[in-house]
Amino acid sequence: MESNNCPNCGTKIQGKTKFCTNCGASLKSSNNQNNAKKNAEVNLVEESLNQPNKGKRLSIAFLGIVVLTVLFFIGKSFLKDVDSSEKPFSPIEQLTKLEGKWYDPAGIILEEKEAVIILTRKDNIVVGKDENGLFEAKITPFGSNNYQAIVHLRGVKGDFALHFYEEENKLVFFSTLTKSSWNIKKLKK
Repeated sequence: MESNNCPNCGTKIQGKTKFCTNCGASLKSSNNQNNAKKNAEVNLVEESLNQPNKGKRLSIAFLGIVVLTVLFFIGKSFLKDVDSSEKPFSPIEQLTKLEGKWYDPAGIILEEKEAVIILTRKDNIVVGKDENGLFEAKITPFGSNNYQAIVHLRGVKGDFALHFYEEENKLVFFSTLTKSSWNIKKLKK
């Protein structure tokens, strides 16, 4: 028996058949090369018809990127105008708010309602002391009206978060360790 390979798909063909049993291509020796070329051309045409137009897709994608870029810059310039009224954070300004004489309205900290704590700015911190040496603090700002403090109170050292309520002239100390809070108020000048 004579064994040939199909010129189109390469399947082994046994015997004298006129068509490939796998792909159906004609096996006539005179037409083998012509059929292979025609099949290749048909395959290329079918592939190009089945694929969407790549140039058109690229153009649409590029146009989309351009539109998004323009919208981004328009939005950014709009937001910049809105935020321009907001003042930048100034540690010196925040520390200056705390300078002055303060008192303990509840008498919790210094055991006297009349005891005075003096807060003074030194470089990038505010240092506070009372008249009797029971209270000492080093305060640093970390946001608008928000501060961190290391406090020595009657010999015990602790870390506190502080918030200054300007409308009430009140400085609230909050201990994250004990979950307790207390406040002092600024004496009017």
